[in-house]
Amino acid sequence: MKKIEKPRGTRDFSIGDMEKREYSERIISEIFENYGYRKIQTPTLEYAELFQLKSGEEIQKHMYVFEDKKGRRLCLRPEATASVCRMFSEKLRSLPRPIKLYYHGPMFRYEEPQKGRYREFWHLGLELIGPSGPESDAEVISIAYESLRRLGLEFKIEIGHLGIIRGLLKDLGIKEDIQNKIIASIDKGDIEGLKKLIRDGLLFDLIKLKGDKGVIDKANSLLGDHEKSIKALNELREIISLLDLMKLEYSLNLGIVRGLDYYTGMVFEIRVKELGAQDQICGGGRYDELIGLFSGISVPAVGFAFGFDRVMEAMELQGIEIPKKQVDAVVAPVSKEVRNDALKIASELRKNFIVDFDLMNRKLGKILEYASDIDARYVVIVGKRDLENDKVTVRDMKSGEQKIVEIKRIEDILKSDK
Repeated sequence: MKKIEKPRGTRDFSIGDMEKREYSERIISEIFENYGYRKIQTPTLEYAELFQLKSGEEIQKHMYVFEDKKGRRLCLRPEATASVCRMFSEKLRSLPRPIKLYYHGPMFRYEEPQKGRYREFWHLGLELIGPSGPESDAEVISIAYESLRRLGLEFKIEIGHLGIIRGLLKDLGIKEDIQNKIIASIDKGDIEGLKKLIRDGLLFDLIKLKGDKGVIDKANSLLGDHEKSIKALNELREIISLLDLMKLEYSLNLGIVRGLDYYTGMVFEIRVKELGAQDQICGGGRYDELIGLFSGISVPAVGFAFGFDRVMEAMELQGIEIPKKQVDAVVAPVSKEVRNDALKIASELRKNFIVDFDLMNRKLGKILEYASDIDARYVVIVGKRDLENDKVTVRDMKSGEQKIVEIKRIEDILKSDK
């Protein structure tokens, strides 16, 4: 027999893993929906060109790209924002605005697998299409913040504005392709590489600015008459004033630029220190020019994505437990002649409860062992003599006590433990 293993950089998720992931997805999705966002799904396969337009060099070199049988260049999506923008251009542009969308699904990048970095990984994110003011930027930041708070995580959120750096680079007459390389170097923390691309000392002073609201005044004094950068700085000032109204905790970091070429304005990242080197669990920002590449019309947009796998790792490292999903009852027929009646009882109970039914034709003792192993709350024992009186025996798996009850009262017992 040939042993076949899963591909490197992928994972299997066991029952317990999936219970934790589904619980966390449900909590975050509820927050999204409370703000009016609706779920969509885009294809795992896309044309490679979609991501080669504006996703950035770092993303492009790690894409899974291949030709189909007719020679068309396809890829496994490396991120979702470009796919959502394509979908908007094809199907959603006639909807009333703002258009509020969210998604959850696997992404793929051919990177060296390590702790916190995989070749198949999940993003859970949202996109807000239509509005361009500071209120929309503040909304997406607050949703990310509230989602992680609801999960019980401790984290640090840092906010910047790419327009500050872009404005400076434009004033210096630097072409867009070089701008993108400069921004990629800043994103990677490659200061030596950055020095080879630009020598202007102001840029280096700006990207060092981190901290509280005082960063705004410091940047303002540095920028002088760079009007584009000052305008972006004032936008950032408006955004954080709204966050203050919402009583969000944050810090400013003008060195945040994000690694994707399509960002144009506010950008933010969320980090969890327990994750070590791969500590970023969320990133996002404003991208007002991306949709225009696909639709020919300028449509402002802002969004973010959680690195869902890292969110799960962060929860584990911080010792966050989720409510355990429990089987309410196992229905146990004690003989073959009562199996049909037992199945009818199980079917009725399943309308309101999580109910297992013995499919292995085990003896009662073995069924009780099984119920204990899966941590079932009760066992409903169905015997011929009890059935003749429309009754069953209900065993409490916590106390070990059992009693004979009318069939119609089983639900009352199960409800009493909820």
